[in-house]
Amino acid sequence: MSLSSKKLVEFSILAILGFTLYFGVTAYHNWKYKQALKSDNQISECGEFIEKTEIVRERFGRSDSIEPVYTFKNTQGNLFSFSGSKQVIKHLPRLNILQTKQAICFQYATISKDKNGFFTLTNIH
Repeated sequence: MSLSSKKLVEFSILAILGFTLYFGVTAYHNWKYKQALKSDNQISECGEFIEKTEIVRERFGRSDSIEPVYTFKNTQGNLFSFSGSKQVIKHLPRLNILQTKQAICFQYATISKDKNGFFTLTNIH
């Protein structure tokens, strides 16, 4: 096997492993969100939308990812923050058009927390 064909095989193997890892992690996150949607351990609150902020993850001195965080306040004045993961945004596209101080009810699952330590937002109305 020549050097260039060996490099091509190594690259192909690494590419396949990378795609497998990416799709495996994505499938896991989709499964976790579906579990949250089906969970009986959900809490509903009403209040208002406070703000959308962003969490920037950095590795090796550069920004790797930016994830939105949505913060709500219930009628008792307690603040609740939720990650705007791909799964949440896909299920709740209305998050992108919320206005500050807008009255809203929100629902979240308490079965697990995401990588940011937030419960999973499952519904807004």
